[in-house]
Amino acid sequence: MKKTFIMRLTILLVIALAIGYTLFTSFSEERGLVDAGDVAPDFKLYDMEGNTVHLKEMRGQGVYITFWATYCMFCRDKMMYLKQYYEEYKEKGVQVLAVNLDESEDQILRFIDRFNVPYPIVVDKGVIVGNAYGVTAVPYTLLIDKEGTVLERSLGPKTEKQVLDSLEKLVPDL
Repeated sequence: MKKTFIMRLTILLVIALAIGYTLFTSFSEERGLVDAGDVAPDFKLYDMEGNTVHLKEMRGQGVYITFWATYCMFCRDKMMYLKQYYEEYKEKGVQVLAVNLDESEDQILRFIDRFNVPYPIVVDKGVIVGNAYGVTAVPYTLLIDKEGTVLERSLGPKTEKQVLDSLEKLVPDL
């Protein structure tokens, strides 16, 4: 009887420690959080055609990164605003990059076809980049200047005016 009690107590303690550790690492503010003023860590992801996209290759341009998912209505709204202004701001030296958080290729392709998304969409398999950047929910936005410094990070929906203002902030000085 005493052995059974000790065994059960040990198992409960191990489970409690595992749950505590998981909660701590999941909700810690320090969990890979990239903030304004930080140099944006480079990443390598693949677009829907299998091409490699490196953040560092976008240096010299402003970069608007949106982390998103197909089920997110606020993401969809923001992506439609970006679609509307994409070509204009691309000519001004601003790149838009939509990072999907680990959804299936079929879901993403249906979204692209349905909404005719013109800018690059990459897939973050395993949400490795999202975790490194501290993405906890979508839509999540990062504004990165031409030197690779994060100007701003934000979580939540955006109005068309907010998206336009953000794109304008990213236009590199010539």
